[in-house]
Amino acid sequence: MKRRIRRTFLVFVLVLAVRPVVQAQTYSEVTPESGESYDLQHLPLPDDPPVDAASSNPRLSPFDVSRSTYPHPDESRRASSSGVEAFSRAQPKVPADKNLKWRVANQESLLFTGIMHTFNVWTEAGTRDTLNGHWLQQYLQSVGELRGWSDGDTFMSPYIGHTIEGSVFGYIERQNDPKYRTVQWGDGREYFISLLRSLTYSAIWHTQWKIGPASEAAIGNVMLHASPGFITLTDTATLGTVAMIGEDAADRYLIMGLENRITNPPVIALARSFLNPGRAFANVMAFRVPWHRDMRMGLFGRNHQVRKELIEAYHETGEKAFEYVRLPRTENTADSYPREASIELSAFPVFQTYLGGGSCIGGGGSGAGRINPTWQFVAELSGCLVMRMPSSNQSGDSLFYGGGVRWTPKASHYFSPYLQLMIGGNKVTHETDNIPLRELLMAEWNDGNGTLPHYPLRSAWSVQVSHNGPAVKLGGGFDLVITRPFAWRLLDLEYSHAWTGDVVNIHPQNALRISTGAVLRIGTW
Repeated sequence: MKRRIRRTFLVFVLVLAVRPVVQAQTYSEVTPESGESYDLQHLPLPDDPPVDAASSNPRLSPFDVSRSTYPHPDESRRASSSGVEAFSRAQPKVPADKNLKWRVANQESLLFTGIMHTFNVWTEAGTRDTLNGHWLQQYLQSVGELRGWSDGDTFMSPYIGHTIEGSVFGYIERQNDPKYRTVQWGDGREYFISLLRSLTYSAIWHTQWKIGPASEAAIGNVMLHASPGFITLTDTATLGTVAMIGEDAADRYLIMGLENRITNPPVIALARSFLNPGRAFANVMAFRVPWHRDMRMGLFGRNHQVRKELIEAYHETGEKAFEYVRLPRTENTADSYPREASIELSAFPVFQTYLGGGSCIGGGGSGAGRINPTWQFVAELSGCLVMRMPSSNQSGDSLFYGGGVRWTPKASHYFSPYLQLMIGGNKVTHETDNIPLRELLMAEWNDGNGTLPHYPLRSAWSVQVSHNGPAVKLGGGFDLVITRPFAWRLLDLEYSHAWTGDVVNIHPQNALRISTGAVLRIGTW
């Protein structure tokens, strides 16, 4: 009965996500300012929306623009004028709405979450088995197991799979954000503001996927069966944002260049989809083709014929059909922003050595807010996996969480040294796995077909010892400002002391840590 209730809940989540999104794709009726009604229900949705924008705003919705007029020579946002006139048609005007479409964005994200859950339930017998039992009790127990840094997965899952997941959530936010929907790599301040919005949205939705009410912890009780860790909570959104930058750059330099040379629709569709996997999956969540682009024409039908004409003209005249031109700058110039960043967000790898013996490797993230030109408050979450354990069935990890102050006497310079003091906590965990017992239990369970009634819990074959105590860190480093939005933390060297005892063979009381990483500087552009 309880399994049936959980399956019903999962189906309900999928239906809840799909039904409103499908409804959102149907244009039933649009009423312009004049009061005249336009029945658009029977008009076919284009493969891509109109490719020009009105002079008053280059980021208007499809119904606000006409293909035949565009005041700025931004060929990446339109096709060349030859052949485009054939596609011009009157569009009913709707007042521009620059607010994020929260309802549609959340529905698309819920659909994406439901698809990931469906895949897990379909392919993993252990996940299906966890549909039994008391939902709330097992959910809270699973969230309570979250600790340390590593989640036990290999490189592909946390650093490739979760990176793509973060970019999918980021592109879902962008495609539902009318103000920044058409930004491209090179658009300056608007582009980086869009990335920040996508980063925040992605972080919220991945946290939901990890520990929320419709998460792996809630439906799969993952942390009761596998090694839990904070790695994906910190790297999914940050690496996903880096992936978005890479996809946007690839779209501008590689895909657009390809479209200026060939007209083969399948080749262009494959290039758009596989070189931009996050954007492609986000398009599918909006019930669009994976190769959809908001500001470039489609690939098939009449669009294909126009493309052929444009490429022929390019070969004859040298005028590219699609070429990037930066959006007009806003009134605010770079000089009107302070050189000291109001907010700094950083992601970094970590190497830490314990003075009592041993070392660990991991990563983390931090955020800092400026109090005045020379002082910041800072918060950090970082962790590492202990290396060189005595045997392969033993593992250990360390997690630091805390906050403090940072002194930045040269914050307005390109080369900026700093000192910081942080106070918080350090949780160290040692785990010993009984591998033969695990293999025996898994064989007895046999994917639900054996004598063991349920998927064995990790606690049945693993012994865990952990200590959590107060800790303090003192250190400093150097930042090199690459450009106003970005800096590189050349070196961060810190000493830490934790008021905790030994955890089996781990001696975490005194440690030295070295790291380097990227810094996103907000408020300077």
